[in-house]
Amino acid sequence: MTFSSTLGQTAKSRPQSRTGTAKDAKAATKRGAHELARTLPAPNLAKEPTLYTVGYAHLDTEWRWEYPQVIQEYLTKTMRNNFALFEKYPNYIFNFTGANRYRMMKEYYPADFERLKQYVAAGRWFPAGSSMEEGDVNSPNAESIIRQILYGNNWFRREFGMASDEYMLPDCFGFPASLPSILAHSGIKGFSTQKLSSGWQPAPHVGGPDSPEKTPVGIPFNVGIWEGTDGRTVIAALNPLGYGSQVNYDLSKTPPPPPGPDPNLTAQQNQARTRGQEDWPKRIQINGNLTGIFADYHYVGTGDVGGSPNENSVKLMEAITTRNRASLPQVFPFGAQPAQPGPPVQVGDGPLRVIWSKADQMFQDILNCCSTDRLPRYKGDLELINHSAGSITSEAYQKRWMRKNELLADAAEKASVAAEWLGGRTYPRERLNNAWTLVMGGQFHDLLPGTATPKSFEFAWNDDVIAMNQFAGVITSAANAIAPALNTESKGAAIVVYNPLNIEREDIVEASVNFNGSTPRAVRVVAPDGKEVPAQLTNGKVLFVAKVPSVGFAVYDVQPADSFFSWGDLKVTETSLENARYRVAIDKKGDVSSIFDKKLDRELLSAPIRLAISTDNPRQWPAWNMDFEDEQRAPRNFVSGEARIRVSEAGPVRVAIEVERETETSKFVQTISLSAGDAGNRVEFSNVIDWKTKEANLKAT
Repeated sequence: MTFSSTLGQTAKSRPQSRTGTAKDAKAATKRGAHELARTLPAPNLAKEPTLYTVGYAHLDTEWRWEYPQVIQEYLTKTMRNNFALFEKYPNYIFNFTGANRYRMMKEYYPADFERLKQYVAAGRWFPAGSSMEEGDVNSPNAESIIRQILYGNNWFRREFGMASDEYMLPDCFGFPASLPSILAHSGIKGFSTQKLSSGWQPAPHVGGPDSPEKTPVGIPFNVGIWEGTDGRTVIAALNPLGYGSQVNYDLSKTPPPPPGPDPNLTAQQNQARTRGQEDWPKRIQINGNLTGIFADYHYVGTGDVGGSPNENSVKLMEAITTRNRASLPQVFPFGAQPAQPGPPVQVGDGPLRVIWSKADQMFQDILNCCSTDRLPRYKGDLELINHSAGSITSEAYQKRWMRKNELLADAAEKASVAAEWLGGRTYPRERLNNAWTLVMGGQFHDLLPGTATPKSFEFAWNDDVIAMNQFAGVITSAANAIAPALNTESKGAAIVVYNPLNIEREDIVEASVNFNGSTPRAVRVVAPDGKEVPAQLTNGKVLFVAKVPSVGFAVYDVQPADSFFSWGDLKVTETSLENARYRVAIDKKGDVSSIFDKKLDRELLSAPIRLAISTDNPRQWPAWNMDFEDEQRAPRNFVSGEARIRVSEAGPVRVAIEVERETETSKFVQTISLSAGDAGNRVEFSNVIDWKTKEANLKAT
């Protein structure tokens, strides 16, 4: 099995483990398994304040690097660094997300992967996050997110005999209000992210020093209930600190006072001296007094290239979790050499129980021990002001192909169910699953948002195209299997039309029809009820109006003819289009100046529809950001070059006007069309743009 055809070419050599075998791992894990069997009773969080410390390494599967480097360097580092820590620190637990990354571990490093499985069985390594990838959750549809969880946890169950109850998404560029509902319907109990607490300016309508839990601005609570759009909920940990947090003081106690500000340093440098110094006992006491649940959630680890928490953190945590003695690092001025550690002192004996934790353990313990009625609740989006808005439009091709794959996959699955029900062929489970797996890889939170290197998208697009071909092939195969069960007797060519929507649909069909090598002067198209429907020939294709039942098939008879049947509903000139519903006017500049709705008897436009070019030059993070100041300015230009206007279609099915213009070195070809039948209840705009304009964005106004 290869991850993709591209990886099959770029990562041909598969280096094997140099750090031991599965047999070694079994012997090694037995030494720690006794302590880590986790037979201790779950804490009573109503009485025993507990900090769940989640050891973690963040890996961007593609970002400023590509798959080959991840395979050759970052995956091995993640496995072997943690293997070494497991051997030295018997209470250490590590969490790592993304079944997609585990698939690569298994394929390219099978010996290391077998050793990893032994650590999973011993409770040392936890396959966290539930999903195939730490994916974007803003652009994909709900089915994509559900499949991420379904496929991810199924993979974990097959390989490890276990799965997770939580959705771990430390780094994503905002979280929609629908996400809790999607997660809850997928069996997820808990959610965690550090993105709201990592300086990316979450929306300021919640949190702040006056909030009940004294959370930072933009964070509604530390641990609470996030309610989705349909009322379903998950427990959410929204303030775990950054995934690069280290342990350099006794977490069970109030941290030592920070050094005073150094006048020779900037404010940012002074802040860096005390970064991560959270007073966990105080914070959990505030949480518990309000909610009755004395618990919180803390990431400790590294990013963005995988690996493990640093050994000093793990060593100190070993002493804290066992209530032993340890030498604490000294606080030192920014830029200076670290001071020597102080003498060993007792740690872990503060008012807070500190444990290494699986990513889902806190959520399970809360649900098992306590009522959640008093937990704070939040309903709505969790979005960012910084590091977010631009990712909705960056690398539009990746988003376009992802959406095409979502639609093709839906159509392919439904057609395949019908084909099997009719006895035409077996449901292609493996083929569909493999294609979906490629799509989900491209939904990674730096690929789909468009914030990775250009080279990364060569890999992603390759997988997208493979998936599209697979889904399209499944649809064709299913249609071929279904067709014999339909009445395809015809006087001309029988065209099977498929409607994958869950509603009856009347729309325009475009079909390439072979008329024995010649193109007729006209065509007649007859519906299943024997009635003729509007039809025309455009650019060698047959266009006709078809009505097909929900998730159904219908056969239309396309016959050569000497002339088209006259329907008379559609009209077009170089300055106007009209059908039964709308009358549309085009001005001399090529802009739509009027849309009159005959059904409502009213004009829909107050001014012409124009394509506006606005300056888009973020001060930082240009792939992620759209600065509010830029968006508030008036457009710097409009698409307004000399308009070349022509009638591109003039038939009984569809009429269209094509407008070609050039502005700021970019070329714009816009087609405005009206159709017959139900499709005529919309005015369609199609834009083909050769975009060469720099530091700008384009939008309709």
